[in-house]
Amino acid sequence: MDLILQLAATGLVVGSLYALCALGWGIIYGTTLHFHVAHGAVFTLAAYYAYVGQKLLGLPLAAAVIVAIAAAAASGLLIDRFLYQPLERRGAVRTTLFIASLGLLILVENTLAILFTPDPLRMDIGVLQTSIRLGPVFLTYLHVATVALAVIGYGALVLFLKLTRWGQAIRAVSSSPAMARTIGIDLGRVHLLTYAIGSAISAPAGILVAMDVGVEPYRGTTFVLLASVGVIMGGIGSIGGALLGGLSLGLIENLGVWKIASEWQSALSFGVFLVFILVRPRGLFGRKVQSAEL
Repeated sequence: MDLILQLAATGLVVGSLYALCALGWGIIYGTTLHFHVAHGAVFTLAAYYAYVGQKLLGLPLAAAVIVAIAAAAASGLLIDRFLYQPLERRGAVRTTLFIASLGLLILVENTLAILFTPDPLRMDIGVLQTSIRLGPVFLTYLHVATVALAVIGYGALVLFLKLTRWGQAIRAVSSSPAMARTIGIDLGRVHLLTYAIGSAISAPAGILVAMDVGVEPYRGTTFVLLASVGVIMGGIGSIGGALLGGLSLGLIENLGVWKIASEWQSALSFGVFLVFILVRPRGLFGRKVQSAEL
């Protein structure tokens, strides 16, 4: 029983990372309908921003993290401003945007590997690496902070969308871009804001992974794929669904280790996903997605 509880606790931590990434990816996709695989590049860049801030610029860890989140938000905004929006103005179909996004992800990953080498780079996290015991479960302060940040990120996003003027504009565009345009909402500005917010929400996940197991250039690809899986399982357009989908994936991966080899974790996640969408194609809480030209 202790082993199962430990695996569940580890799954909750990993699921919180997936959930943060899914929250950011989900709000971007739900608002823009861009299958934004370059979100993995932003995830990875956030980790390198924090590493550079602490190790090369000498910033305190907290300051490096704040700067990294801001830089990640700016990176997401710039991707929309200088890649997606110009392509859309030229009539590019969504498949073209997807390939462009994939190309950017590959470009960023390989550039980082050249600049920093593919080897893991370690950050100094001090007391955060200290282990604590919660009943039969052992976690580090970093793991506890990871779960807390997932909850905080979810709550902050929900409050922003419900209580602010820009949040209501994002919801309007997500529900019906055509109707939003007729009432005077600038879709381009809303998309830019959405990319900044989605990137800022997911950036802590990249930074937390870097703190835990090191900074690596190719990790973002796995996370963005699992984030998209979490969003689809939870239901496109549902913030709570993205959170639940991400947490579920983490639990599935880690509880599966109880019976199968760890090498099969990702295969297990995608296997469960395929079965799930055959039963519920729209996910747990999903809405009908706007039709889009391929």
